[in-house]
Order: sequence, then structure tokens, then C-alpha cells
Amino acid sequence: MQRQTNTLICWQKCIGSIVFFISLLFSNTLLSQQTPEIKTVLQALNSGDHPYGIKIFSDSLMPLIYDRRDYEPIWTSQKNIEDLLFLINDSYNEGLTPEHYHLKAIMDLKNKPSLTNEEKALYDVVLTDAGILLSSHMIWGKVQPETISSTWNFDTKQFSEDRIKLFLAPIEQEMIIEASASIRPNNLLYNGLKKSLKNFREIEANGGYTKLHKIESIELGDNNEYIPELRKRLAITGNLLPVDSTVLKVDTTFRSQQEGIAIINAPSNQPVIDTVTSMIPFNPAPILDSSYVTIPLLDTTSTIYNDNLRQSIIAFQKMYGLEQDGKVGKATLKALNVPISSRINTLRVNLERARWINHEDDDNFIFVNIADFTLYLHKQGKWYYQTNVVVGKPYHQTPVFKAKMSYIDINPTWSVPYSIASKEMLPKLKKDAGYLKRQNMKLYDRANNEIDPYSVDWKSIKQKSFPYYIVQGSGPGNALGYIKFIFPNKYSIYLHDTPSRYLFSRNSRAFSHGCIRVHEPLKLGEQLLKDQGYTLEKIEEIVKTHELKRVILMERPTVYLLYFTAMLGPDIAVHFYDDIYSRDKRVLKELNKSLY
Repeated sequence: MQRQTNTLICWQKCIGSIVFFISLLFSNTLLSQQTPEIKTVLQALNSGDHPYGIKIFSDSLMPLIYDRRDYEPIWTSQKNIEDLLFLINDSYNEGLTPEHYHLKAIMDLKNKPSLTNEEKALYDVVLTDAGILLSSHMIWGKVQPETISSTWNFDTKQFSEDRIKLFLAPIEQEMIIEASASIRPNNLLYNGLKKSLKNFREIEANGGYTKLHKIESIELGDNNEYIPELRKRLAITGNLLPVDSTVLKVDTTFRSQQEGIAIINAPSNQPVIDTVTSMIPFNPAPILDSSYVTIPLLDTTSTIYNDNLRQSIIAFQKMYGLEQDGKVGKATLKALNVPISSRINTLRVNLERARWINHEDDDNFIFVNIADFTLYLHKQGKWYYQTNVVVGKPYHQTPVFKAKMSYIDINPTWSVPYSIASKEMLPKLKKDAGYLKRQNMKLYDRANNEIDPYSVDWKSIKQKSFPYYIVQGSGPGNALGYIKFIFPNKYSIYLHDTPSRYLFSRNSRAFSHGCIRVHEPLKLGEQLLKDQGYTLEKIEEIVKTHELKRVILMERPTVYLLYFTAMLGPDIAVHFYDDIYSRDKRVLKELNKSLY
């Protein structure tokens, strides 16, 4: 046992945890005799004719592995087979589909009373292919992100070692389960989404929730017949806040029988209440002569819109990315009525997205969640700063990609993108050549010569052949505001300030042409430049000069522009966001598709 432990530690240091999980694909027992049927089966499967009704995923890697092993069987240990089957079935809890990993074929062969030599070879090959397929999905994700977002440029984990040799070691030690744990994503985001998936599936198994009726505008203290069903709906997903209720210590068992109060541990001096299924409120009048105890209960029967219900609605709205007004308006009612199956699919989709980024930086990075309209700075091992952002409109989508931030411009100029100049500014110039001057803008030809706007025959200029470029000078009216954060990329996307401050008060903030407007950009600048001696006061003094100041970053954080419609909030609870770019359905379709 000590030898196995030391060996595993050595592997972890040498090849990393990813290798362990993939290694479940291969043998733990070396046989002395060749099995020519395996070679025959592999050749038949690779012919493309599917003679066994089975399509193989690893048609290039698997033959190399069997060739290295002289076509000896790999799955000779019953423990390894059972462990692999456990992992295949457990993929359900990762948001994947066990049936996509040859589960039916494996069980059909496993349950046959006897197998021919050819069937034994087929059984071994199918187990190996299932393991390869499952491990690749756990490491890199099932769906290829490039098929969803053409701008995707995130790293793919590569292996430089002799993978076949590395694959064998944990299996020879019969440590498949231990190895699998080290490759599965193990971060706060992934584990939180996985836990939420389990919780929502339990809610679904218990009957889910019913569609709510529309509740007309109500005020605190109002009575409404549909409020109990609203309270019940909030309780089911854990959004109804508890209220204190007084009961007797010794009669909790009686009350659970008579009044529909579900006591988990009755009788007890510290009763634990099932706050979802209990019927409350109830009469606290004593039945037996005893002392009282105050316990938190969920009021699911009251028809009154009180402050407890209002705060519960606000908690729900916060969790679901809605305006937090405590009222059941159109958007809130829509969110409450989203089917539980849809929420489950959203969690599965975002678990897949979390697998895509499992190998990225774990510190000193900026994460912009486009669907959440929020920027997060991770620094010194913690979430250091966050602020609201404005992202691209659905028809000017902010792309998903990553890049290193290299410098910050204080009092930036703005080189107007060609599309904006030709489509939005040209019509204004045709009406008024003085438009540019009022906007602190200058006109240049392609040779970088400044052009007098009044000298141009604007009526003759066509949108598709706009021959100029426009630059807006630094200052209060600049479209980029007082600061710009540059992470060079081919999409001309950057973070920046904006004079249009009112948009940050909106709950949904998809208003830009693709670039990302930051709510408190000077504070973000301070966080990024603090180690270079730039305080907020110093940055504000530079702003007052209205002169461009470029600061090169000594530490270059990675900027991740990502798209998550479900993730964890600061309260470690799952939060859902609208699929503003309609990308979830495409991921879900590929996630549900069998590869063979």
C-alpha cells in the first residue's frame, strides 16, 4: 500500500492529474498470450462498415495502444470493469449522458452467459473506447467550443510524454477511481454547478413546481389568493426566507401529526423542520405543559404580501439576474415559470463550458461574463474586485476569446471603427459637416492627412466605399471616457469608460457595438496599477490634464471574455442569466448528440 501511495504521488508530480483519468482506458493485467481476435475486431471496426452495429470513437489512438501491448486484452480485471462502469454511470452527475459511452453494448456483452472469443475481443475494445471517449470529455469537454464561437482561442491541454506508457501505470495498480478524481474539474464554479444540478434534479424528481398565475400589482399588506402558490414555488427552490415560529419542545411529534408539520428528528428539544413540506403557520397554543422553542419555518399558506415575501422575491430576483424590486412583474413571473427541465439543461450546458476552461490561469486574470454583464478581477488568490459592464448588442455580439492586457490609456483618443463611421456618422455628415467639430473629432484620409470636413462633397460619399477615418480627441465627451484597457486582439475589442453612465442602471446591459464599457473604470485602473504606484487620486489628476497618458503594465493579466448563463454568485449560490445571444441551445444540441 505504501508503495502504491508513493508511486501515485510521483506520477502526480511528473505528469499531472490529467494523465491519471485517461489512464483508466487501459489494462491493469499483462497477459502472456496474444489475442488475435482483438486485431481482427479492430480492423473490422475501423473499416467503416460497422459490422457489430458499433461505431468506434478512438479509431486512431486505440490501435496504437493495442499494438504496443501486442493485442493482449486490456480489461481482464473485474474491478477495473466495475470501476469504469461506475464512472460511465456517474457521468450523469457531470451533466453528460452515460448512454453515449457504449453503456448498452457493454451491458449486453457483460450480461451474456458466455462469450465467443470474438465477442470477448469486442467487449474489451468497446470498454477501451468508452474509457477514451469519457476521459476526453472530462478533460476537454464533449462539445468543441470552436463550433459554437468561431472566435474561441483558449488553450487545449496537450501531452508531450509517451501517453501510452503513462496510461498503463494507474491501471496496473487498480487505481482507476482514484485517478479519475484528479482529472475531473475541481474548482468552485464546477463543483457549485454540479451541486446545483443534483439539487434541481431532486426537485424535478419530487414533482417540480407548477406554473404560477399572474399576480396583479400589489402593495405591502395586500391580500391575494395566488400568494400561497407563489410562496410554495419560492420554497421549492430555496428562495422563500424563513420566519420564526414558537412551538413546544415536547409536543413536536403531536403537532407534526395533527398540523402537517414535518419534523425530521422528532421528538427533540431542538427539532429540525422540513421547511418545504410543512404546512404553516399553525396555532402555537400549548397542548402540554412545557417550555417553548423558536424555530425557523417557511410560511407557505399566508395570502398576505408582507415584507418577508417581498425580501424573498428580491432574493429570487438577485439569483436570476432580474431587477430587484420585490414585485412579481412580467420578467420575474417569466423566470419563476421557466420549467425545471430547462433549468437543468442550463446547468448541464454551463458545466460543459466550465470543462472548456479547466486548464486556464487560476490567478491574476480578468473574467468578463457577457451574459451576466459583470467584470471580475481575480488577484492574489481571491476575487479582488467586481463591477458592472455594458456588452455588445445581440446583433453586435461581444466575442468570446482571451488575450493578455498590455497597457492602459488614460485620456484616450478614439479611432472610430469603419462600420460606425460609414453606417452611423456618414448620414449625419451628409446633413451637417460641422458634426465632427462639435464632437471633438478630426477627419483623415488613408494617407493620414487631416481633411477639412467642409471641403468634402458628402452627398457623393457612399457607405460601402467610405474613404476616410475619424479620430475623436481626448476629453470629457470622448466615447471611451477617461480610460481604456488594451489587450491586443484582431477583433478591436477592449474595456473602456463611457460618458453614457445611465446605462449601468439597467438590469440588462447589451447596448454596445461589441466593446465592453466598465461602470467604475478608474477604480479598475487603480486595482491594476496599484503595484506601479498609481493611486485613484493620481489617476484622477492625470484625467484632469485631458492629455493622453499610456501606462505599460508590468504584470499582464489574462482577460477572459466568456459566456455563462449559470454560475455561482458571491453568496456561493447558483445564479441564472438570460441567454442574450441564444447560444445555449446550440451547446445543448451538441451535448445531447451521440458521437456514434
